[in-house]
Amino acid sequence: MVTLNELKSKQYDMIYSLGYNCFPGIYMKKYFLRKQAGVIDWCISISLSHVNQLLKNRCKDLFVYEHLTYISSFGDGSTLRLRDKVYQIDSAHDFPSSINTENNWLSYNEVKEKYERRTERFLTSMETSSCILFIRMGGTYEEAKELEHILKGMVKNDFYILLLTNSEKELLSAANWDLPYTCVLHALIFSMDVLRDDKVWEELLSGLVIK
Repeated sequence: MVTLNELKSKQYDMIYSLGYNCFPGIYMKKYFLRKQAGVIDWCISISLSHVNQLLKNRCKDLFVYEHLTYISSFGDGSTLRLRDKVYQIDSAHDFPSSINTENNWLSYNEVKEKYERRTERFLTSMETSSCILFIRMGGTYEEAKELEHILKGMVKNDFYILLLTNSEKELLSAANWDLPYTCVLHALIFSMDVLRDDKVWEELLSGLVIK
């Protein structure tokens, strides 16, 4: 088990969001903790088990055209929400509705190239970084344990995970999951009031150090 204070006592070459939505990436940027875009920073990835599958496959074939299906418009309707049916990960911001339609994704080639660049940078950093922090919202004990196992095989040097598990227990109180690389905190991650609370993110992210 790792505590939040222990995470804040370390220095990281990279800090990456592993979902489940855009809020970790938004607030990482606000606190200057985001050197570059991760693979799924701006995606919707509800299922940690599917994120684990993506990592296990080294992000291979994410958003392959044949795997994509239209779900809906997103937010204010300015973008389309397309889902990778294999990984159950949604693109929410990549396909502007001004030039893409439900059946015609004119932005596809540009989007796919962008994710290929992000994947290449991400995998390179797994090899070259001395210490990496991963931030994830949502997941069970079994999924978190599997995530540790997968990252041990991907990351050459040190890594840690900050995981928020959906819970009505005291906000940001620690969950003792007895995982050696993971700090698990309780939070109502499906509550927009919590997700948009600057004080919550300040408590989480203030004090983290990126080189």
